[in-house]
Amino acid sequence: MGWIGDQVTALRRDEFPAAVLALVSLATLAVAVWAILVVALASVPALRGLAVALTPRILRGVVFAGVAGALSVPTAQADDRGVDGLRLPDRPLVAASEPRHVQHTVVVRRGDTLWAIARARLGSRADVASTAREVRRWHETNRRVIGSDPDLIHPGQRLATPPKDRS
Repeated sequence: MGWIGDQVTALRRDEFPAAVLALVSLATLAVAVWAILVVALASVPALRGLAVALTPRILRGVVFAGVAGALSVPTAQADDRGVDGLRLPDRPLVAASEPRHVQHTVVVRRGDTLWAIARARLGSRADVASTAREVRRWHETNRRVIGSDPDLIHPGQRLATPPKDRS
């Protein structure tokens, strides 16, 4: 049926959000086609008068103001600090050998410690002893990534969440 047919069909459905999205999509398409037509006509010297006739005076002013404004705004300056320290989302990884088992990971950020990660996973009511046990579990689960020193973790390391405690 095609994209346009899908949009027209969506307009006829009872779902209001889908109808609004379809209407906005069709209006955007119409404006884009009109803009391409006007630009094409304006690029041919003999047809410039037709392009002007198809473009209302107020719209020409708005377009000119938008282009002039965009050209006069200086480019934004950003410090290039890389991605160190940026919070990355925790992403589930599906183990290939166990298709139904989902293993969650935590990406270490600057300033993170195993203690803080374990405490965050346990919740604010966790006591010191349970947090210490959880830190040991995190270290045991991620010894290959962390190494022998549980106090030395680095930004960007992906730590696997320890399996549920069965005790």
